[in-house]
Amino acid sequence: GDLPEETFAVADFTLREGLSDLFTLNLTLVQSLPDNPFKPKPEIDLTALLMQEAVLQIFHGESEQRKITGIISHADWCGTDGNKTLYSFTVRPFLWRLTLNQDSHIYHRQNVPDILSLLLKKHYVRADSQLEDPHHNREYTTQKRESDYAFFCRLAAEEGISFWFEDETLFFSDSHLGMTANLPLQYQPQPDTAHGQDVIYQVRLGVGMAPKRSIHRDYNPDRPLSPVYQLESSPDYQALGSLTPYTIYESYGRFQQEAEGKPFVKYRHDVLKNQTQRGSGQSNCIKLR
Repeated sequence: GDLPEETFAVADFTLREGLSDLFTLNLTLVQSLPDNPFKPKPEIDLTALLMQEAVLQIFHGESEQRKITGIISHADWCGTDGNKTLYSFTVRPFLWRLTLNQDSHIYHRQNVPDILSLLLKKHYVRADSQLEDPHHNREYTTQKRESDYAFFCRLAAEEGISFWFEDETLFFSDSHLGMTANLPLQYQPQPDTAHGQDVIYQVRLGVGMAPKRSIHRDYNPDRPLSPVYQLESSPDYQALGSLTPYTIYESYGRFQQEAEGKPFVKYRHDVLKNQTQRGSGQSNCIKLR
């Protein structure tokens, strides 16, 4: 907001973030009382801080490691000991603005990336994108009593689009290549010995079972006798042999043309395939998003 940078000192912070999710930055801030009691500092108007921009910069020595920019969604006065006053702020990304309204709207003959861009412009969210796949126009796209954020997430998921945040900018992409950060991490099973290095430790890798085939069909009123049909199979589908192929069948695929149905089904089957491999780890690298 309009407060001077020296108004607060950061006592503690926690950051929770994930792919295609709104991050939550919780800040515990300290305001020191003036040495001269005859010149008291003005009281801070917490209401005036809501929806104002907040920036947290993280340094290692003199080198900036990360900058997190968002807007203040909640602000609390947490008490004073006579010398210092504590405040607690919650910071959310600019995309969080989309959660504050609900609407019903019909978009005619527009594709999903264009609709996403319209939503972002409506709420003044700075954004950039990298799209590899063609995204066909839809005859009708309906927002029905949804918040703009729920509508945004639903459309993005339907067409394999993920989003994340870099500083004050929202990025969205339909390819994992759009989110590569070129951050070399060294595996170090004893992280306490890694001084000045970005390392990863406590790594776990696993596999899981998921359906191997997806079949979606729908109805085109211009061709009532010819159902619209799309199928997507995992590479190891044939290897199952006589075993049950574990197929997902959807009779309402929400597409009326073969061209638009093919990527539609592929994105849905990719979600199933993603369940077959998983991994986790811990790291000391604050640059990871």
